[in-house]
Amino acid sequence: MSGQRVVIFANPIAGRGKGRVLAEKLRDRFEREGWEAVTAFERPDEVNSTILAGMTAAVAIGGDGTLRSVVERVTDGGENEGPGVLVVPMGTANLMGRHLGVGLGVKGLEERAVAAISGRRVVKLDVWKIRSAQSEQMFLLMVGIGLDGEIVHALDRVRKGPIGFASYVIPAFGTLAGYRFHAIEVEVDGRVVWPMGPAVAFAGNVKEYGTGFPILPLARSDDELLDVCVLPAKSATDLIEHAVAMVAGEHHLREGVVYVKGKGVRVRSKERVAVQTDGDPAGWTPVEMELMKTRVGFIVPPT
Repeated sequence: MSGQRVVIFANPIAGRGKGRVLAEKLRDRFEREGWEAVTAFERPDEVNSTILAGMTAAVAIGGDGTLRSVVERVTDGGENEGPGVLVVPMGTANLMGRHLGVGLGVKGLEERAVAAISGRRVVKLDVWKIRSAQSEQMFLLMVGIGLDGEIVHALDRVRKGPIGFASYVIPAFGTLAGYRFHAIEVEVDGRVVWPMGPAVAFAGNVKEYGTGFPILPLARSDDELLDVCVLPAKSATDLIEHAVAMVAGEHHLREGVVYVKGKGVRVRSKERVAVQTDGDPAGWTPVEMELMKTRVGFIVPPT
């Protein structure tokens, strides 16, 4: 026996049902290598703790939301580094997979997954906590406050089963058509960087974003700092102008735009404003974000 004990977490509907099939194939391959492997298809927070005992590596099959739930479970909410998580991207945006350069397509996945865990090349990344009146949770990638958050909330209200980029079209246009840009206040490390005024805000640990353009181009996932970008916006026209500059990678240099880094972020508003994190709804303002004490290890394939 190799001494490896791998727990394979999978969103069974990921990839339009391919998540379960892939997890079972991986389990069989690990067992042929002489490893102990077990699959978990329930929500990570519902997985029995006895299944996790002695785990030396975890595999997360699904999107960024699934990954966050897996990391939260195997690190006891960010209290420890965890056993090392191998990301198998099978969601819509797959930002963490893109950030790590994983690129684990289905073809030949079993061999590459075995090689990755055997090689044990681990990248340690910062993790963050976001707190609102509605919830408190870890996030790995990014937070969107304003229109971005409202679109994710709208999609969540109507989604049924797997989603793709096309799933966002109707919620996005419907939200944009009637959206009123709310006034927010943004504080970073105790200093107000954006006084109360209409805007949308983003905070994140990585450059990658679901739009395909880096909203936080200076972000690093291991510098213990959260990048914050506030885009002044009173109308959809303002946002379109920011988007055009974003394509050129210059939006953070525009007059009036705030781009800063910090360890603690607070966002307040006069009216509640929708918040999303890692592509899932995360309540409404006011919210606080802070760096967690422990970094989390991610297993990446050999270069």
